[in-house]
Amino acid sequence: MKTLLALAATLALSLPAVAAEHAHDHTLVTPASAPWQETGLPGVQLALAWGSEEAGDAVWLLRMAPGVALPAHTHTNDYWGLTVQGNWVHIHEDGSETASAPGDYTRVPGGVLHGDRCDGDIPCIGLLDFDGIRDAIFPN
Repeated sequence: MKTLLALAATLALSLPAVAAEHAHDHTLVTPASAPWQETGLPGVQLALAWGSEEAGDAVWLLRMAPGVALPAHTHTNDYWGLTVQGNWVHIHEDGSETASAPGDYTRVPGGVLHGDRCDGDIPCIGLLDFDGIRDAIFPN
């Protein structure tokens, strides 16, 4: 748990610097050109899509390599997620699963335990818009 908290603190400190360098004025951003940053979780990367952490309006891209699964976790705040690429599987607290395809979106309430997995042979990319601070809390 301490390692994950240290990772979250490192990301919180480093991503605003990336955001300052990452302006999208009249620029097309593709998955290949997004400013992906390692998260410390193997096969999982984040990129600022737009906005800023300081202003509280940051919207993020999350990329998972094929076959990667995020363990059960929660977030402090609600978020909206839009599947951009791949076969994203949301694992509910009761263990049931819902697969989403590009164009599907969902709202996940803060405090709800869930997991995620990328099925198939291409990376999964999701667009995440949190209603407040972006975090991930892994209970174990």
